[in-house]
Amino acid sequence: MKQSNKLETWGSETTMNLNNILYQNIQASPYFKHLYELKTYHEVIDEIFNHVESLEPFLKGTTASTAFCLLYKLWTLRLTVKQVNGLIEHTDSPHIRALGFLYLRYVCKPIHLWEWFEEYLDDEEEVQIQGGPRPVIITIGKMCRQLLTEQKWLGTILPRIPVPIAREIEQKLKEKSQPPLPPRRESPTYDLELKRSAERSIRREDDDRNYGRSRSRSAERRSHRVRDYEHERSRRERRDRDRDSDRDRDRDHRDRRRSRSRSRHRRHRSSSRDRKDRDRRGSHDYDRRGSYDHDRKYDDDRRRRHDDDRYERRRSRSPRS
Repeated sequence: MKQSNKLETWGSETTMNLNNILYQNIQASPYFKHLYELKTYHEVIDEIFNHVESLEPFLKGTTASTAFCLLYKLWTLRLTVKQVNGLIEHTDSPHIRALGFLYLRYVCKPIHLWEWFEEYLDDEEEVQIQGGPRPVIITIGKMCRQLLTEQKWLGTILPRIPVPIAREIEQKLKEKSQPPLPPRRESPTYDLELKRSAERSIRREDDDRNYGRSRSRSAERRSHRVRDYEHERSRRERRDRDRDSDRDRDRDHRDRRRSRSRSRHRRHRSSSRDRKDRDRRGSHDYDRRGSYDHDRKYDDDRRRRHDDDRYERRRSRSPRS
C-alpha cells in the first residue's frame, strides 16, 4: 500500500469492474438516481448505516440491491486511502465495513489486496450478508477470506485476480492458518543446547543415510528374491505344461490305437459273418439241388416202371400168333 493518500485502482473507470448486467441494473435503478442528491462521503456513510441490511447484489429478479447501489456511489466519489480505512474500521455498522472490503476487492490493484486484508482475516465481528426467512450471517474475517479466494460473491462475478498473485495469496493463507512456533528459549545454556541440537541433527542425517543404504540393500535383495521366485515359477509352469502336453499326446495315441483296434475287430466280424452267410447259403442251395435231383430221378424210375408194367400187360392180353 502506497504512502500517498490516493488509492491505486485498476480496471474500468466507468463500470468499477462490475458485472455488465449488474452495472446496467444499477444505472437503471430509481434508488441509485435518488443517490445523486448525496454529495459527500459522510452522507453516503449515513445512508449505508440507515438502509443497508444485507449484501446481495440483487433484491428481486435483476433489481439492483441497495448495498450495491451505494457501493457504486462510493466509486463515483473516488475514495482516498484515508476514507477507505475509515470504511473498513468503522465502529457503527458491520455493513459499512463490509462495503469497504467489497470496494477494495473491486477496484484495488490485486498486488495490494493482501496488504489491505491481512490484518482482518481473523476478525470476529459478524455481518448479515443475506436476508429473507433464513438469513446468512458470517464474520468479517470469513468474508475477507472468501473475497480473496473465490471468484463469485453471492452469485455475481468478482474481478479476476492474476494467477501468480492468487497463488501467492493462497500460500500466505496456508502459512497464516498454521499454528505459531513456540518461542525460542533464552537461557545461559542456549549455545550448548544449540550445539547439541546440531549434533543430533547430524546424527539423524547419518542414521537416515545409513538407513537409506540398508533400505537400498534390502530392496536389492528383495528384487533378487522376486526374480528367483519368478524364474522358479516359470520353470514349474513350463514343466507342468510339458507334462500336460505329454499326457495329452499319450491319450491321443491310446485313443487312436483303440479306434484302430475297434475298426479291425469290426472288419473281422463283418468278414466272418459274410463267410458264414456264404457257407450257409451254399449248403442250403446244395441241399435243395440234391433233393430236387433225387426226386426227379425217383419220378423217372417210377414212370419207367409204370410204363414197363403197362407194356407187359398189353402184351399179355394181346393174342399170340
